[in-house]
Amino acid sequence: MIKKRILFAGAGPSQTSAIIHANTIGYETYAIDENIESPGFKHVAAYDVGNIRDHNFIINCAIRYKVDAIVAFSTDVAVPSVARACEALNFPSISVAAADISVNKLLQRNQMQKAGLVTPIFRSFNNKSEALKGSLDIGFPLVIKPADASGSRGVKYIKNISDLNIAIDNVLSFSPSKCGILEQYIDGSEISVEGFVVNGNLSLLCISEKLRTLPPYLLDTEVLFPDSFSDAKRKAIIDVANDAIRACGLNNCPLHMELLISKNGPVVVELAARGPGFKVFTDIIPYVTNVDTVKSQIQLALNEDMNILPKYPLKSALIKFISPIPGILVGVDGIDEAKKIPGVKDLEIYVKPGQLMGELRSGSDRIGHIIVLGKNRKELKNKKNQAMSLLNFNVKKIKK
Repeated sequence: MIKKRILFAGAGPSQTSAIIHANTIGYETYAIDENIESPGFKHVAAYDVGNIRDHNFIINCAIRYKVDAIVAFSTDVAVPSVARACEALNFPSISVAAADISVNKLLQRNQMQKAGLVTPIFRSFNNKSEALKGSLDIGFPLVIKPADASGSRGVKYIKNISDLNIAIDNVLSFSPSKCGILEQYIDGSEISVEGFVVNGNLSLLCISEKLRTLPPYLLDTEVLFPDSFSDAKRKAIIDVANDAIRACGLNNCPLHMELLISKNGPVVVELAARGPGFKVFTDIIPYVTNVDTVKSQIQLALNEDMNILPKYPLKSALIKFISPIPGILVGVDGIDEAKKIPGVKDLEIYVKPGQLMGELRSGSDRIGHIIVLGKNRKELKNKKNQAMSLLNFNVKKIKK
C-alpha cells in the first residue's frame, strides 16, 4: 500500500508529537521550519529550512516532495500561508479569507460585530493618539492587546491612563501590522472550546476550564478537562461558538476558541483555526475524548471521512504551567521523582541552567508544564500538587 505523503508546516516542539504519531499510523511525513534545529526534522523522510509564512516556499516544497496534503499543527503563523498553498495546489483547506481572519483579532471582532454577536466594546489603534482616544470611548478598566500576535504577547489589563501610556508602544512592537486593540474588560472565568469545523458546523471534542493569573497579565496557569458545566450552560457555549464560526467563515479546520463566562453569558475572546499547543491537542484531548486528533486533522486535509465522535463519559486531565522565578536558573531537583508519580503523563522544564528568568508576562515566559491524567479533578489536583512539591528550583537572585 502506497503511503500518503503529508507536509508539516512547522517542526518545533508543538509539532513533533504530531509528526511522530503520523508516522506511527502509516503516513510518510515531510516538514519545513525556519529553525534548522527543529526537533521534528529527526522524524521525517525529508525536510527543508525556510519561512513557513511564505506560501510560495510551501508550494515549492509540496511539489518537490509530491505530497498529498499540507497541515499546520498547533501554530497560528502558518495557517494563512498553508491556506494559500492549498488553494494554489487545489488541496482541501480552510479558505484564505477565513485563514486571515483566524490570526487577526481585529478582523474577528469586526466579523462578529457585523453578525450581531455580543462582543466587548473595542477600538483599534495604530499610534498613541488613537489609543488615548479609544480609551475615552471605552472607559477603564480595559484590556490592551496586539491585533495579530500569539501566545498572549502584549496582552495586559489596564486600569488607568498612566498604565495605558506605558503599554501602547509595547503592544505595537508585538504586532506585525503595527495595530493594537483596546477592549472593554469583562469579568468572568475563561474557558476553551476544542473541536473541528466540518461542513460549516462545530464538531465538539471538549470544553476546558482555566485558571488565570490576576491582572495585569491575564495568563493561563492551569487548564482542566473536561468542563463541569450544566447541559444548559454547555449548550449556550456551543451556540455562541457556532455563531462565531459562521461569522468568521471557518470551515475544514481544527478549532481552538477562548471564551469568557460573564454574568451575561458566554463572550468570545478569540478563535483560531488550529489545535492548542503544549501537547494539549496531541496528547490531552485524545486521552480525554478517545479521538485521534492528529489522524483527524490529516484526514480533513486529505478530504477523507473522519471519526470525531468523543467517547462518553470523558476522562479527566490537567495541564499546569510553571511560572518563572526571577533570577538565573542554577538547576532543578526532583524532576525524575515527579515523573514517576502515577498519572503524571508529561513534565517538561523549558529553561536550562544559566538562563535568566523574569516576570510572567506572556506564554513564552513560562518555564515548564506538568500534564496529569486521572479519574477526576480531586485526583488530578492531588497528583499535580505532589509533583510540584518534589520540584526544587535553585535560582540565583539578581541584585537590582
